[in-house]
Parts: sequence; structure tokens; C-alpha cells
Amino acid sequence: MKESLKVVLLLSIFFVLFFLVRKSTNNTIIEEQAKVDLKDYPQTLDSIKSIKKELKDKSINKIGEKFTSLLTDKIFPYWYGTDWDFNGTTQKPNEGKIACGYFVTTTLRDIGLDINRVKLAQCASEQMIKKLVSEDNIYRFSNKSIEEFETNLKQKGNGIYVVGLDNHTGFVLFSDEGSFFIHSSGISPYKVVKEKLTESILIVKSKYRIVGKLSSDKELLLNWIKK
Repeated sequence: MKESLKVVLLLSIFFVLFFLVRKSTNNTIIEEQAKVDLKDYPQTLDSIKSIKKELKDKSINKIGEKFTSLLTDKIFPYWYGTDWDFNGTTQKPNEGKIACGYFVTTTLRDIGLDINRVKLAQCASEQMIKKLVSEDNIYRFSNKSIEEFETNLKQKGNGIYVVGLDNHTGFVLFSDEGSFFIHSSGISPYKVVKEKLTESILIVKSKYRIVGKLSSDKELLLNWIKK
């Protein structure tokens, strides 16, 4: 009888701890499921092509702002909730599974960058970032707290960044609404999510962070509107 009570008690403790950890993780998540009609994705990509044509005579700052808004408001919403897998290579949001690197390169290709999504996704994240943006827009942080990282990067201004971590990659977004980490997560809930930057376990625990600011890179942006 005592053994049965001990087992019941241990199971109860386990489930309470599991619930608390799961709840804590979920509290960091802003988006984890698509709230758009997935059938509209091809049409959305076509609309981006039209929008790009209107940017020909705009300043780099304006082009960068539009690049950021299109990626975060038009592309990412379709991908939220797509399942993660270490070998995932799907090209369609919420169909199949996608690895962290392929999430970065596939969404960048879909917004209109002329890149090889497979070769780039298979690079180490530092190499991927160096192929995407110029050295002037790359920032490296070693053994910095997440608070120091956020403060230093915030000084570079609002926009969309690609970040490489110890064993992971994704996007960092700075906006008037806050700072966020958008990525295909290899930990719970194992899907594409948008999280609060300073509370995302994967970015908090990383000892090394390399960041490339896409939305300020002149060469990247000019090549983008030409395609």
C-alpha cells in the first residue's frame, strides 16, 4: 500500500512539474500557429513582387522598412505552426517539416531574394550570415547576457536580423512593439514560433551570437528590388 502511495505521489509531482515547465515555455510564445488561409500563400508571394516594383526610387531606409514588414507581416504568419524537424526541408508552410536553417532560407527566398536555399541552409549559421549581408552589418557577441545582447543590438535600430547561435539559427525582430525571436524551434513546442527575445531558451542559453541586419544592408536590398 505504501509503495502504491509513493508511486502516485511521484507521478503527481512529475505532472505538476511538467505542467509548470510547459506553461513557462508557452508564456514566452507570441505566435505558434497560422491564423491565415494557407491557400492564399502563392497569391501573397505574387503581391510582394508587385510591391517591390514600387520601391525602385525609394531610399534604402524605406526599402528596409518595407522588407521588414513584408517578411514579418506577410511571410511569417503562414509559417507559424509548421512542424520542426532536424532534417526538415519543406517548401510549403504547414505542410511537412522544416529545420531552423531551411526556415530562414526558404522564407528569404519566398520574399524574393535570389539565393540557393539548400546550399545556404546547409552552411554553418555564421557562413550563411556572411553570404547574406556585408561585414558592416554583422555583429558578434560572446558570453554576453541576453540583456546585454538586447541592449547592444537595440542600438542598431529597428528591423529584421538573422541570428546564428551555438547550434541554431533564426530571425530577430526589433520593432516599436518589442524584440522577438522568430525561428523553427528544436525544443517544445517543436514548430515555427515567435517568442519574446529575452525569454526564448535557445537564444538565452547560447554562448555565441552572430547577427546580420538584413534590413540595413544596401547590397542585399538593392538586389532584392531588382529581382
